[in-house]
Amino acid sequence: MQVRVSLAFFAAILCTFSAVAQETYVPGITQTGEYYMKLTEKSVAIVANATSLLPNGTHTVDHLISLSVDVRQVWAPEHGFRGQQDAGEHVENGRDPKTGIPIKSLYGKTKRPPTDWLEGLDWVIYDIQDVGVRFYTYSTTLSYVIDACVDAGVPLMIMDRGNPNGHYIDGPILKPGFESMVGLHPIPVVHGLTMGEYASMVYGEHWMPATENEQWRTAFEKKGGIEVIRCKGYSHNTVFSEFQVPPSPNLRSIAAIWHYPSLCYFEGTPISCGRGTDAPFTRFGAPWLDREEYEHKFTPKPDHGSKYPKFQGKQCGGVQLSQDITTAPDEIDWTYLFDAYAYWKENAPTEAPEFFNAFFKKLAGSNELQQALESGMSAEEWVDSYYGELYLYKQRAYEYSLYPLVEMYKSN
Repeated sequence: MQVRVSLAFFAAILCTFSAVAQETYVPGITQTGEYYMKLTEKSVAIVANATSLLPNGTHTVDHLISLSVDVRQVWAPEHGFRGQQDAGEHVENGRDPKTGIPIKSLYGKTKRPPTDWLEGLDWVIYDIQDVGVRFYTYSTTLSYVIDACVDAGVPLMIMDRGNPNGHYIDGPILKPGFESMVGLHPIPVVHGLTMGEYASMVYGEHWMPATENEQWRTAFEKKGGIEVIRCKGYSHNTVFSEFQVPPSPNLRSIAAIWHYPSLCYFEGTPISCGRGTDAPFTRFGAPWLDREEYEHKFTPKPDHGSKYPKFQGKQCGGVQLSQDITTAPDEIDWTYLFDAYAYWKENAPTEAPEFFNAFFKKLAGSNELQQALESGMSAEEWVDSYYGELYLYKQRAYEYSLYPLVEMYKSN
């Protein structure tokens, strides 16, 4: 089975997540005619969260129930079914108060759906808005769902959505031995895929254990395999911007989503990404960053996106990044990280913590980024060091594309 990969259009508006597109965009869930006959009167589990909405605001779970789909379970990723948990906080099992449907957590002790969850199901459905970055855990959850579905012989239907960082591909490839919830596969940081394309690549490249078993694959494909219900009005040639709610509590604006690939490495260092402020992932700083170029000041405090933010109650010096929503970046900006490390090495006070914590290598996907920083490599030299493997990834990903692609996607 082969499906093709997409790149997204993201030119949008700041806090409201409403947008103007050159042609009308609608997510896969709105293509009711594409799946109605396959799902009506069928028993399903749905991987969903607060982003699982139709354009009119109806939740995917409610929509499918209205089509006489027998929704037996909701499987919740990081941040929970309603998207209220902090990053990294365990998601608890429970019941949806509106429908009474059991909610089962895929973020905590259980990351891969157990076999008994799939008993009696005709389909598993995945409908979540992703942001196209390797360490955003929704895609890792999808990989575990693929593995469970192939193992159990239950087909998987993905209601596809646009990728706000889908107009470019950048970053080093994750190396063997560094797999975790923030990255399972040999893909770059900005992978350029919708979740439909991502699933097709994971399955096609046999990246999960069950997908390596030909007998299981054959049985899985006879039942329906992976079916992607494509979104309409989406292209990798433009910048995607159709959001009704933030994809997660700390990605509250389009600017934050665009800066996320460049700033998230600070989560593995003694530098704040602005959690506990009104503009997380559009600023960074620390109490010990006090030179002229770090003149922006902010003081983290608990809020709905972070109960215990880094440097809570302490004034941080740092940088406020642009919140311009008219021009999306088309590459990772490594200078923030490289300049901050150089400052720490030369100027940090003795009481400043070590720069790298255990989480840094998981975010980076290898030892190589830390080694590059410690060796004094420049940001430009770092990009040159991974560009060859990035080009090879582009060629592989192109085979799974579902939507129009820019030429740069195929170029060296």
